[in-house]
Amino acid sequence: MKLVPALSLPLVLSLAACGGAREASIGPLHADIPVPGQRAAAETAKSGPKESPPAPLASRESPFPKVLRTRLANGLSVETVEARALPLVQLRVLIRAGNGYGGTPGVAKLTAELLKDGGARGMSSAELLRRVETLGATLTVDVDFDATRLGLAVTNDELPQALDLVAAIVREPAFDEKELLKLKAREKDQADDNARSSGTWMATRVLFRELYTQENPYSSFDVVPSEIARINGLTIRDFHRRFYVPKNVDVVLAGDIDGSAAAKAVEKSFGDWKGGDPPKVSFPPAIPLAKTRVVVVNRPKSTQSDVFVASLIADRKTPDWPAIRVANQILGGVPAGRLFLDVREQRSLAYSTTSRVIELANGPEPLVISAGTQTPKTAEAVDGLLDNVRKIAGAPVSVAETESARRYLSDVFAIRMETIGSIADMVVLQDALGLPDGYWDTYRAEVRATVPETASAAAHKIFHADPSLIVVSGDADAIGATLTRFGEVAVIDPEHDFQTLRTLPAEPASR
Repeated sequence: MKLVPALSLPLVLSLAACGGAREASIGPLHADIPVPGQRAAAETAKSGPKESPPAPLASRESPFPKVLRTRLANGLSVETVEARALPLVQLRVLIRAGNGYGGTPGVAKLTAELLKDGGARGMSSAELLRRVETLGATLTVDVDFDATRLGLAVTNDELPQALDLVAAIVREPAFDEKELLKLKAREKDQADDNARSSGTWMATRVLFRELYTQENPYSSFDVVPSEIARINGLTIRDFHRRFYVPKNVDVVLAGDIDGSAAAKAVEKSFGDWKGGDPPKVSFPPAIPLAKTRVVVVNRPKSTQSDVFVASLIADRKTPDWPAIRVANQILGGVPAGRLFLDVREQRSLAYSTTSRVIELANGPEPLVISAGTQTPKTAEAVDGLLDNVRKIAGAPVSVAETESARRYLSDVFAIRMETIGSIADMVVLQDALGLPDGYWDTYRAEVRATVPETASAAAHKIFHADPSLIVVSGDADAIGATLTRFGEVAVIDPEHDFQTLRTLPAEPASR
């Protein structure tokens, strides 16, 4: 099972760009941030005008398929997307229960894993998986910040059997104690391995803990051994009883089936399911960034650092979200984004750079600007990220940048709709984030209509270098003192429950 944020995230560091083991120079500590078209203008001045390339073709219209919605008497929602090209149906079940929901971090994740690993309706785990295989399917289970998702694909003649099987898994899981012990052991091994070897996992864990109060479900990213130890069969059964109720569940069917037939098929498998209202989940305000905070997640002897610069922006339902996406693409898109062109290409300060908004259903969202760099370059990489943030926040973006960003976002959206499975996933995402029907078409149209003035306004709204949260996963002995120029540095031990090891005071002239 994978845990997303969104993190399923571009936060993962790609080392392929480092170009071998030779130590690269640190590069200039300060450099003019390149503006697209600047180099081309200089070359034209030297060699005279060149023939302009042909104008790009207009993006094709790619309307999102119509979604037919039906609600059963017990409150369960059924969404259907018809696509007759192949005799296949993509089945998704959405439960609005994220990783931090329920007051016990990680209980949603372990509950979801046991749905398939713990058996159901008198079937053992092995028998359950054999039944799935006889359908020619693979059952997937994913948990992110706001939702638990089950998914599989079957031929349309196998859909009734698939729905019965998934209904058994969701409604009547066995939660076998022996399987739970095995699962907890596996999860502990994975958590230990993450705390030893995954810099991005460590930094992401700390980032959410620093942005949200402990009472906020978003403060919990994945699980650590101490949290796993607190989860038992009673905890899981109680979580399932409260959150796995019809009013908290959507069933999405996309493919070779019409809406009325889909509703009847789901009614047969889920219609007699009883349950009350789901619990109300509270999302307390995020921790305000009154001053820049610096946290180093210690990885002794590490030769590289994972650098995150984070802040909070408006919630996902803000009307100017399309313009925000364009502005963020201008800064962090690869390979045309400013971070890539400057921090990676011109200054040689990072293997990879990116900027992304982690989408959440409730309240403000993290904007995370990141770089993967060599240990000696860590502080300079932070400087490079902040320099670019200040520039895009303080000056208008260009016409060329806006056109490139909006075209990419519009076209990549169309590519995402190439398969019926992707369409089913987008319906689930829309539901999980609480977005209205017709949203995807509205979003793409507004992206394509974004002009430099609105992209600049969005950039000025969301990007700010001071204050910010700086989280670095790396060798604290090598990089801790160099980071005090940005503020007081807290050093965290990821292998001992992320406890604070020491604090380094900020330099007197820190920003």
